[in-house]
Amino acid sequence: MILKSLTLEGIRSYRDETPINLPTGTTLFEGDIASGKSTILYAIEFALFGLGSLGGTFLLRNGVREGSVSIVFDVDGKEYEVHRGLERKGRGISQTGCYIIGPDGKAILSATELRERILQLLKFNEPPNPRAQSVIYRYAVFTPQEEMKEVILKDADERLQTLRRAFGIEQYKVAVQNATTTVSAIKGRMDYLQGATEDIEDVRNRLAREVQNEKTLSESIKPLRSKERELDLQRKARKAELKKLEAAREKIKRAEEKVPLLDDALSGKVDERDELIRENEKLRKKIDVEIEPQLTKLKVLKKPTTKSKDELKKELRDNRSKKEEAESLKSRLVERIENFDSILETNVCPVCERKIEHKDFSAKSRHLKEEKVSKEKEIKAFGEAVEELEDLVDQLRDYESAQKDLKSLSSTLDDLRERVEENEKRVKQLGPVISDLEKQLQAAKEEMKPLEDLLRQIKDVEEGVENLDEDYSDIGKKIAGILEQVRSASESKEQLEKDLLTITRQLKAKESLGEHKIWITDYLSPTIENIEKHVLNSLNQRFNAQFQKWFLILMEDPDLLVRVDEEFSPVIEREGYEQDFLALSGGEKTSVALAYRLALNTLVQEVAAGGGTNVLILDEPTDGFSKEQLSKVRDVLAELKCPQVILVSHERELEAFADQIYRVEKVNGESRITPGR
Repeated sequence: MILKSLTLEGIRSYRDETPINLPTGTTLFEGDIASGKSTILYAIEFALFGLGSLGGTFLLRNGVREGSVSIVFDVDGKEYEVHRGLERKGRGISQTGCYIIGPDGKAILSATELRERILQLLKFNEPPNPRAQSVIYRYAVFTPQEEMKEVILKDADERLQTLRRAFGIEQYKVAVQNATTTVSAIKGRMDYLQGATEDIEDVRNRLAREVQNEKTLSESIKPLRSKERELDLQRKARKAELKKLEAAREKIKRAEEKVPLLDDALSGKVDERDELIRENEKLRKKIDVEIEPQLTKLKVLKKPTTKSKDELKKELRDNRSKKEEAESLKSRLVERIENFDSILETNVCPVCERKIEHKDFSAKSRHLKEEKVSKEKEIKAFGEAVEELEDLVDQLRDYESAQKDLKSLSSTLDDLRERVEENEKRVKQLGPVISDLEKQLQAAKEEMKPLEDLLRQIKDVEEGVENLDEDYSDIGKKIAGILEQVRSASESKEQLEKDLLTITRQLKAKESLGEHKIWITDYLSPTIENIEKHVLNSLNQRFNAQFQKWFLILMEDPDLLVRVDEEFSPVIEREGYEQDFLALSGGEKTSVALAYRLALNTLVQEVAAGGGTNVLILDEPTDGFSKEQLSKVRDVLAELKCPQVILVSHERELEAFADQIYRVEKVNGESRITPGR
């Protein structure tokens, strides 16, 4: 891979930046600390692999809603353009507008799909998890400044595991772990099978008992079957005898049916007669106590007037109208009297405001008051007439209602007397009928006496049949119960046979799992660990050679030597004594870290990055270097023979080693990139 250009918009301190050309050779981004140099490197990684462990808030510029990075690069002679956007949504920031343009045209992809496509193009054998950083990229291409020394200071086991991922050989460790997990699962399964097969002897003993139980129960049925046949013969004999008596039963049945029928008929007629007698008593009492006294009372009522109700109502309306008219005239007279009294008090005409003649107005006032008294008398007279007429209307209404009641009661009296007469006739008719039914009932009872012995005989035979049926049923239930026990024993025997077969198979499975466990534990895991050990030893030797090579270029101090142990931990020796990394000077630490970084870069590109990416990115690689050490960077770059190197540094001395220089400045919180030469 060769990078060709980069475009930023709304990324950290960059508002918008025209495409930054990235030619082959060594390109230096130079600027003060915190000017925005490292942002360029993070933007390249974001464009290729997405956010990874970085947060969207880390990259998206504060105060903007959207941002994006576009990068153009070349792989195997084919040019590709990748674009990723960031969008602020609520409190979160997400990737949007992801696409790639290549020889086959433009493809719009999700963030995860785009990462997977880039890994395929670069031949990085890594999972496409969008939340994970590319380990190969971080160790073969770009390591941020703050991570340069991190790998050296890591715990040995953690460092070794990280290097396994970087070298692409973690599958050995995974295989051993999987083998351990498999052995654990096998052991668990064997423990389960051990418990499941412990009771095999108990199952065999229970099976033998069920076989014997089934045999014993089958033998116990034989005498019951014999008794069942004997009872069946007795039942059939009794039923034949009962069949012969069926004709006599019919005669008895007819005689038995006749007596209750006659008894019911007689009771019905007697009840009917008694009910009629009781009903007549009630009817006569109602006539004497209720009807006739009310009729006598209503007959003496007289009509209160010869006038009709309509005539009375007309007179009532007329008097009410006259009363209302008189009351209206009285109101007007009262109003006029009040006006005259007011004028007499002031002696001034309210119309012309002239003085009045008191005498004239006094006479008119007296005349009006006399008319008022006359009207009050009329109102009283009309009121009394209205009350009298209303009372007369009520009396006439009561009279008319009484006449209706009189007519209704007379009709009711006639109906009751007619009903009493009909009831007396029916009572006379029932007398002979009741007498005849009494005679028939007595005759039927006499006829039943000679049939009672035959009835007792039939009853005895029926009871015998019922007893035999019960015995036959009981013996059948006993047989059925034993047969159910036989069936249950047979099912239990079959289940135990199945259980025994299952346990036998489980024993065989346990033996087979034991063999697999021995094979994995004694052969497979040691073999994988041995292979990994040989691979790591080979990588360790190559890594150590590269580590020492780069360190000797950077540090011309014969008393200070470096190497890595079997866990790839750097070992530093000064005059034959091991020295702690943290005890080194700043330049020495950086030299060790950079040499380790370059060795790691070289080896990872060889074994895990598809043969090399042709690009190396170094972020502040000379932190703490003296001027003499800075000059060694030229030798490192020459020895690397990398087609494209991108440096980020605030050291101006590196300008002499660069083919292309970009200056990075931050003005008013906004970074700008300008070509240096």
